[in-house]
Amino acid sequence: MIIKQLINKEEAWDDFLDFCLRSKPYKVFCSGSRTMRVAAAKRYFKEFCSDCEIYYCNDICYVFLKEYEAYNHIQFLFSNKRGSNSTKIKAFHEILDHVRQKNGKYFKSEIRRTFKVDFYKKWIDRYDKRAIILNNKDQTVLWYNTEKMKKQLKVIGTNDLSKHLQDKIVDYDIINVESGKNVCVTQISIDEQKYLFDGKRVSLREGKCLIEGMISDDKTFVANITLEFKP
Repeated sequence: MIIKQLINKEEAWDDFLDFCLRSKPYKVFCSGSRTMRVAAAKRYFKEFCSDCEIYYCNDICYVFLKEYEAYNHIQFLFSNKRGSNSTKIKAFHEILDHVRQKNGKYFKSEIRRTFKVDFYKKWIDRYDKRAIILNNKDQTVLWYNTEKMKKQLKVIGTNDLSKHLQDKIVDYDIINVESGKNVCVTQISIDEQKYLFDGKRVSLREGKCLIEGMISDDKTFVANITLEFKP
């Protein structure tokens, strides 16, 4: 696959417009005249182009990317109608690998889509085997460097009550993080023992992401713990 960084960002406009009108990523594209929807697409395109680099692969996938000190932030990404789902994901991963070879940083984004959000998240979970979605307020998405065989995190911070879990591997299905919300309590597994994890805070650091929260066995054990995502 051929990866290209667009010097002339206007080259992405036709496919960007087609995607916005077809996929309706934001509510503004769900109503109004075509003229209004095209005008909205122009505003978004101008905003993304103002501070992002655009990479594309084989005329299939486009990624609007902004580099920060600790990570690469994906502001927007889309694919055109050409190719299967697996081909589109492969093209997207090729772009990630290409950029990572240049700066060595991991990738994060947020689900800002407002139309068919649940369907979109299920699509990511089904087809993008590198992605991990944190159900925090920002709906943060992180990417592993390679396809993950299991969803795993590592315990890197404990207190006296949880120190026996230090450096253990955590298996999970989904991680929710948002302070004060009961829905953020999710089930995790350590050494095949099931625990409840109440995610409180996400911290983005150079080369890794830290997830802080409370862990319990739903009986008598309750303690602070910090989990590490490392791509």
